Amino acid sequence: MEISARNQLKGVVRGVKNGQVMSEVSVEVQAGVVVAAITDTSRERLSLQEGDEVTVFVKSTDVMLGK
Repeated sequence: MEISARNQLKGVVRGVKNGQVMSEVSVEVQAGVVVAAITDTSRERLSLQEGDEVTVFVKSTDVMLGK
């Protein structure tokens, strides 16, 4: 698969919380844990389950932090 996103983190799915429309997927990467919100349709299409090896692609025009 070719993709333009340069920020790619390999990891393992550590949790999947299903919702009515969106799912929350926690992925353990070398630097810690990344949590992604994806549609339930995408979760089903990818058949995501705990223990799956995945790649997290990060492509964003904005990143916001607050304190």
